Amino acid sequence: MLNASLSIADFYKLRKSDQGGFAKWRIETLPKGMLLFKLTKGEAEEGQYGVTAWWSAVKPFKEDYEGALGRYQQAKLNGIDMSAMVRFMSAVRIDWNDLDNYVQVELLDDARAFWGTYTPQPKWSEPKYNLKDIRERKAKEREVAGGAVMFDVLGGLEAWQLYIPNLRDKDIKRSSVISAHDMTALGMALGLI
Repeated sequence: MLNASLSIADFYKLRKSDQGGFAKWRIETLPKGMLLFKLTKGEAEEGQYGVTAWWSAVKPFKEDYEGALGRYQQAKLNGIDMSAMVRFMSAVRIDWNDLDNYVQVELLDDARAFWGTYTPQPKWSEPKYNLKDIRERKAKEREVAGGAVMFDVLGGLEAWQLYIPNLRDKDIKRSSVISAHDMTALGMALGLI
């Protein structure tokens, strides 16, 4: 089992910025075979510190009654793409990540992880007051919004996330990477089309 000894004390060893990503949290055991997803720039490749720790459930899990399936359906109902829907629900600031790709993995063994809700975030990390920066931000916002209205604060509704420390490629089976803007390909991959 990955992170078999994960404890409450381990949460307080995380970077303050990672702790701050949770409004509330607890430790949960994720079953072998669980499908996880994230939207990210790139493919969530393994680096010096492993594969990114931040994930969400593909299928409903615990209090998350929607998973990626629900996020996709919400996006369709609102006439926006998955990237814009996930940005709002997952409180991902525009300058943190482009959220261009849908990455899905399967756990190869049970794993313990931090499970909780997102802390709402401003849409930008820090205010910019000069005209050039304001114009650049507006252009970037239009680019990533996917037809959605971007509120000043992201993540105002309850959504759930996972933080899986020590995750490595040896712990997961990867699926295809799909554009988070291609609703047809995503719908097919999720079995909804």
